[in-house]
Amino acid sequence: MNQAECTQQTSSQAAPTPPAIRLGNIDKSFTNGNQTIEVLKNVNLTVSPQAIVGLIGASGSGKSTLLNIISGIMKPDRGQVCIYGAPSEEFNDWRSVSYMFQDDRLLPWRTAIRNVEFALEADSMPKNERARRAFEALQLVELEGFEDAFPYQLSGGMRSRVALARSLVTEPRILLMDEPFSRLDAQTRMLMHEELLRIHQLKRMTVVFVTHDVAEAVLLADQVAVMSPRPGTIREVVDITPPRPRDITRPEVTSTMQRLRALI
Repeated sequence: MNQAECTQQTSSQAAPTPPAIRLGNIDKSFTNGNQTIEVLKNVNLTVSPQAIVGLIGASGSGKSTLLNIISGIMKPDRGQVCIYGAPSEEFNDWRSVSYMFQDDRLLPWRTAIRNVEFALEADSMPKNERARRAFEALQLVELEGFEDAFPYQLSGGMRSRVALARSLVTEPRILLMDEPFSRLDAQTRMLMHEELLRIHQLKRMTVVFVTHDVAEAVLLADQVAVMSPRPGTIREVVDITPPRPRDITRPEVTSTMQRLRALI
């Protein structure tokens, strides 16, 4: 996929701006000894700017691998990744793409604010500016007052908020999330859902998140891309139309969840 193909609009896109993410014919395999494992096959996906898109599918369908390819951590064997109209190999603003992993990956010897600052340390940003932006990111996730707490002093939900603040401190245009709330209890997970939607409303970044939880996908996403079993491909992209906040007991939400489960 060349520059022109990266910026080409789909029929569903009325805006003249290019997609935030476009994947064209992505293949990926891994070698294990003498065995070649085909993980992704002919994956095509377009993500509009400011959209929230969920990736669901059976275990081993390549969801996390696809997220790694979008992020630039991993290269596809074939196909093209486009970020805001530029082929990934020509995209020069990777600081605007942030990744929140399944584990919070906080450094235990650093305080909350110093963990958030860590995301800025690769730049030549003055120390006081790093501290200011880290403090503002902690305010954004409602952790003001816990700047000097170490990870062991924080609950699971608070640690997730620090990890989210670290992902947001670079002011990303695209936020990638790999099952970021899967290790939280149900109540805390619900609070983090509300937090993510609140921050998205404020910052309007594009979000792509992997989840095994169909209810989580329906509660958060504008669209859900359903991946087939390995080798993973996009089986269908489902628009999630009920207005937010969504109640999983409402018939239109329940029927959407049933449809997604049937597709997995």
